[in-house]
Amino acid sequence: MAIDVFSTQDRSRLWSAIKRSRDAMVPFDNNRTEMLRDYAGPLYSPHSSRKTARYVNKLNTTASIYQSALCFNNPQCKITSFNQKNWPFCRRFEVNINKVVANIDLRTTLQECLLDAFFLLGAAKVRMADAGLREVEPDVWMDVGTPWANRISFSDLILDMPNRSIRTMRFYGDRYRASFDAVQGRDDYDRKVKAKMSPSSKNNQNSDSDRADQIASGNSVDDDEIEPMCWLMDIYFPMQGQLVTFSADNDTLPPLKVQNNVGSELGPYKFLSLGYMPDNVIPSTPAQQLVLLDRLTNRLYSKLAAQATRQKNYVLIPKGAEKDGEANKNAHDGEYVMVVDPKSAVFVNTPGVDGNTNAFFLAAQEIYNTQSGNERVLGGLGSTADTATQEQMLAAGAGGRIAFMKGAVNQFASDILREIGCLMWNDEALTIDSSIDAENTGYRVPTSWEPGKRQGIFDHYEFSVEPNSMVFRPPEAKLQTLKQFAADYLQMMPAIQAGIFDGQEFTRIYASYTNTPEILRLAKQMQAEMAAGDSHQATKAPVTERNVTRSNVSRGPTGTGMEAVMGQMMQGNRQQGAMVGAGR
Repeated sequence: MAIDVFSTQDRSRLWSAIKRSRDAMVPFDNNRTEMLRDYAGPLYSPHSSRKTARYVNKLNTTASIYQSALCFNNPQCKITSFNQKNWPFCRRFEVNINKVVANIDLRTTLQECLLDAFFLLGAAKVRMADAGLREVEPDVWMDVGTPWANRISFSDLILDMPNRSIRTMRFYGDRYRASFDAVQGRDDYDRKVKAKMSPSSKNNQNSDSDRADQIASGNSVDDDEIEPMCWLMDIYFPMQGQLVTFSADNDTLPPLKVQNNVGSELGPYKFLSLGYMPDNVIPSTPAQQLVLLDRLTNRLYSKLAAQATRQKNYVLIPKGAEKDGEANKNAHDGEYVMVVDPKSAVFVNTPGVDGNTNAFFLAAQEIYNTQSGNERVLGGLGSTADTATQEQMLAAGAGGRIAFMKGAVNQFASDILREIGCLMWNDEALTIDSSIDAENTGYRVPTSWEPGKRQGIFDHYEFSVEPNSMVFRPPEAKLQTLKQFAADYLQMMPAIQAGIFDGQEFTRIYASYTNTPEILRLAKQMQAEMAAGDSHQATKAPVTERNVTRSNVSRGPTGTGMEAVMGQMMQGNRQQGAMVGAGR
């Protein structure tokens, strides 16, 4: 059923549904704020956390590791089309979207959204920055701007909470503070509605939520706003493809603006979830599963710290033997001391760290490590195996544990890239200057995005993120990729020389899928050497007989071998506990 936003009755039902949904979101927002206080730690600000010490901030460490593993770099767009005539244009489209991505620093937005999804739910809004109707010529109005993606805080989200899936919500959107004067100056907003608006307090829309944006600054006040402000609200109706802007301060006012068919059919709002909850809009998140273990490890470590602090060594001297005690106190190392009764001094060592408590702490650490997907391996926080091969095996297993999260982040980024591409496609005035290297020529070919140069239909293009483009890779890993490419290329050389394998296309795909553009430069010299070798091929003896020997080489432990690795880890933990017990 379509909603008529100009109908007083439909708007009343809509506002009631929004209020109920916002009230249902408050407990989730409060829990999120508490987890963010743990993430920040007690020294972040006077308002950040409980005053108890947090020696082991596991949440902070895990979130940082996930950011490095999932979205360390800007995503690189990959565009394909089922229509072969569009293939040359795909490359032009890719180059210009990737330039927009770099210009708007999409990486930072993705990292913020990933952190939101780690704790609860990530959300982004893709739109035209500085959008608004402008009179570019007499009686010619155009919506100008640059494609932009901004993160939306969960505290400002509006969700259709009674729905069973985030994909089938009947409405969703966000609220935001806007300059009252800027709103009054917008030509694309309804003048009659603007005339009934007035500046409002920032606390008008805060509900009963314990907002995360008050962790640093404390309670929200209006004195820190340097100009009159008001609350606006954008609501998207996916069934109608309609984006509607309201004044959030007055539920009786008609819309300020109604936009139909904005961007793609998927709408301007993109959501990132790192764990689904059947029949519910709000997901079950990694932080929700880890926060209790994080708090447990901190309580245990605080207890161990208190025990270690209380531990002391001292000497008991009986009454009447004060001179003997003084002599012992002032004696130097190796000095002979004359005392009346050598046995009168009793050395006392009070208990320190409890071995059982320490063992429990180590066990909690291991459980947390398992629950987080082996963050010790993902974050390179220490060796967990005896050999480099075994380390690679463990790293591959750890990567498998977060494969779902990687897929979710890649899909989230792909949806954003597609929306950016749609905004670029629909904006007839947008111009982007760009060029690319022409392979093996040393020249650059212009690939600028200009009006009138679109090819085909937008729906004919498929958008995705280049594999591994967002993952952090140290220089050593890139060097290993280059070595592997050289070995693979040399192995393919007979087929390339015979003309049955496209070496240039193989090089391009290899560089693309591994996100290693240096391969393109490396391949130029290899191809030149291969061409030089072909020119001398005629002088070689026509001997074609070859002997090929193949052997299977073990790449590391499997099955019982991995069990041995885990046994070594457990043995190391037992030895550490024994060392602490021996030091008591």
